[in-house]
Amino acid sequence: MALTLSVPGNASDVVGVPGNNKYIIKRIQFDSSYETNGESLTATQLGLESIHMVIIETESSGYVAQYDYTNSKVEVYEAGGDDAALDEVANTTDLSALYARVLAFGR
Repeated sequence: MALTLSVPGNASDVVGVPGNNKYIIKRIQFDSSYETNGESLTATQLGLESIHMVIIETESSGYVAQYDYTNSKVEVYEAGGDDAALDEVANTTDLSALYARVLAFGR
């Protein structure tokens, strides 16, 4: 089956020069009590009006982070012992030693 491509959310279908779109690169550190369903990361926190796309890479930790566009949160996952897909980190887990790099595109 082939992939289906579409314009996500409020992003414009831009190719080439970004025009009035912006990007920002930040380093984030998690706190000592991870919240189930993720930690808040909004467009305003990043100096943007809206977010089109977020790329997150954790720094040498073994954890995997992803951005939840619907709820404006960063979720953190780890390998479980159940041979299934990654499991979300447990509520109140101390992730204060976890850093991630964020590349966000938006307006």
